Amino acid sequence: METFPGGDAMPAGRIVEIVIRCIAVYAIIPLVNSLADWLTIVFQTGVPVSVQLPLLVATLVRLGLVLLLWLLAPAIGRRMALPGETLPTALGLGNATSLGFGLVGLTLAVLALGNIAVGATDLLSLPRGIPPLGAGALWGGVVQLIVGLGVFVGGRAISHAFLAVRRA
Repeated sequence: METFPGGDAMPAGRIVEIVIRCIAVYAIIPLVNSLADWLTIVFQTGVPVSVQLPLLVATLVRLGLVLLLWLLAPAIGRRMALPGETLPTALGLGNATSLGFGLVGLTLAVLALGNIAVGATDLLSLPRGIPPLGAGALWGGVVQLIVGLGVFVGGRAISHAFLAVRRA
């Protein structure tokens, strides 16, 4: 068990790292669903590669995201927390909302990338003349990614606005 200077305080970056790894574990759910969908289509007879490819790409993108989140969790934790900042084991509302908004934004962005991969691959792999079904997934994923990155980057500002509205 780790002990930290100051007794019951933990470095903020470490807390964020733990939560990001939880997000990575949560991101396994869409990965497993995507893998199951792809395997179902692969084992059906007569399904063209143009239908299989978007799901394969989405599965691989989701796998890559899970691995990246897990491996980059310490670096992201350092980026989200102020250097040397420690948080008591019982977080105050200001700290919790700032971290919470940032992590929600990261989760939105991570989950959007799978939809973007499906939509883009669908658009690129279908022959001309066939209406692409993936256009909605692509544009929905792009909007979700932009919102997620905005919330991730602006987590502290959104937190301050949230607390100001709450106090008003």
